[in-house]
Amino acid sequence: MPHPTPAEMVQRPGHYRSMIAAVVAALTAAVLIAFPSGPATAAAVHDPVIMIPGMTGDVGNMATMKSNLQSNGWPADRLFTWTDSSKMTQDLAVAAKELGTKVDQVRSQTGASRVVLATWSASTLAARYYVKNLGGQDKVSQYIGFAGPQHGTTNNGCQIYVSCQQFASANTPFLRALNSGTEVPHSDKVFYMTVRSVNDINAAPYDTAKLEGAHHNYLMSGPMAPTHFTIISNTTALAEMRKFIVEHEDTNPPTTPPTGACYTASNSSHVQAGRARANFGQVYANGSNQYMGYNSAYITTKLREKSANYYVIDNTCT
Repeated sequence: MPHPTPAEMVQRPGHYRSMIAAVVAALTAAVLIAFPSGPATAAAVHDPVIMIPGMTGDVGNMATMKSNLQSNGWPADRLFTWTDSSKMTQDLAVAAKELGTKVDQVRSQTGASRVVLATWSASTLAARYYVKNLGGQDKVSQYIGFAGPQHGTTNNGCQIYVSCQQFASANTPFLRALNSGTEVPHSDKVFYMTVRSVNDINAAPYDTAKLEGAHHNYLMSGPMAPTHFTIISNTTALAEMRKFIVEHEDTNPPTTPPTGACYTASNSSHVQAGRARANFGQVYANGSNQYMGYNSAYITTKLREKSANYYVIDNTCT
C-alpha cells in the first residue's frame, strides 16, 4: 500500500490520529500479555493421596473417590489406589508393613515428604497400625478412615479371614493393643478424620468407626445416609473429606529423628533374644506391648530400643 503524502496527512489529520492510537493500543495490549502486571497464583500442591479398599476389596472400589479428587483439582500423578497382597484378609500387622513399602514408593516417586491415607473398612486398621507402630507418623500427614471397625463389629461372620478375627470384637488382642494409650497415635503430627453412617450395618454399631481424639469425626445421618459400601463414593462424604484435607495441609510440625538401637529380625528371633514375648502364638514387644503379629520365623519386625527392656516397632530402622 502506498504511503500517504504530507499533503494527505494534513488534509485528514483525524483519520491518521485514529490509526496511530489503534497501533499504540495494540502494542500496549501485547506488552501486558507478555509481561503480566502481577505474579500468577500457583495451584495448590496437595500431598499425594493413597486410597485403600477394605477386606476382599479391589482397588477399583476407590475409583469414584479418585476421580472426585481429580475433578476437584488434585493432579492425577498424586492420586494412588492400592491394596496389600491379600486384599486385607491377612494379619493386618503384615498388611501395615506392606503399606509402609507403598508409602515409601509414593514418596520417592512424587518427591513428597508425606502422604494422605484415605482408608475404608479393614484398611483403616492397617493404616492406623502403620502410623502407630511402623514409623508412619513421619510419613503421613493425614489419616482418613471411612466406616472402619475401629472397636470391632457385631457383624463378624467373616472370621474365615485372619483380619476379621482381629476386629471381630473390641476385645481382640489386636484391637486392645492398637487402641491402648490413645486411639489417635501421634496426633501432634498426623491429622485424623473418620466418616461413619447410621445406615452402616457392616461396621456395627456405626459408632465403632469413631476415634476418640480425632480432629474430625463426621457422622452421616438420616434415611438417605450411605451404607457401608456406598460411603466411599457418596458426594457429601467426599466433599467433607476434601474440605478436611485442604484445611489441614501444610500445618504439620517438623519431625525429630528417632533414637535408640535397632534390631531387624524374625518375630521368633526377637522372642528368643528377649526383646519380645509370645502369648498363645502371638508376639508383643517388651515394654511397649505393641502387637507384632504371629510368632513365626517368616515374619520380620524392626524393633527400636527406647530404654532398658523397652522396645517399640519402628519401620524406619535400617
